[in-house]
Amino acid sequence: MTSLGESTTVRKALFPALALFGAAALGLMALRDTMTPRLDAKPAIAEEVEAEAELPVISSHQIRTASLRKEADGHYWAAARVNKIPIKFLVDTGASLVALSRRDARRLGINTDNLQRNAEVRTAAGRVMAATTVIDEITIDGVTVKNVSAVIMEDGLETSLLGMSFLNRLEGWDVTTNAIIIHE
Repeated sequence: MTSLGESTTVRKALFPALALFGAAALGLMALRDTMTPRLDAKPAIAEEVEAEAELPVISSHQIRTASLRKEADGHYWAAARVNKIPIKFLVDTGASLVALSRRDARRLGINTDNLQRNAEVRTAAGRVMAATTVIDEITIDGVTVKNVSAVIMEDGLETSLLGMSFLNRLEGWDVTTNAIIIHE
């Protein structure tokens, strides 16, 4: 049999352990309450997936994506193939059209000496005349867009620009801090 003194000592020793257990239980209840919305969302997602099961299945080889990486200069760049010729583009969402530099147009086999300058283009440097063309195809990492409207800038453009005449023809594109992800 234990004496009254020993019983009080045991209760005093258990009190900190019970207090710690109680605090942990309260913490778990608070954590549970913050997690409940996430747990409730899972069945809704499962029901949504089941409802979409009747839609046609798109296999992974039908969806193509490419990443246009941000480089150290802070700009997004694209290594593309234009009519199978490699061309490096500066991605310019402010450009209405794809713009080819004279050098890149020559690489594509375009005679830049006989171009008809039939389009006025507004640039950061002002208005310039440019020649219009249609590029048969631009491919970036398997993402291909055909019949892309473009201009050939004979002066004032050192790097070709990948503008909205390409980007608007995609299924979609997303900008992240490190890349532009394009979807065909």
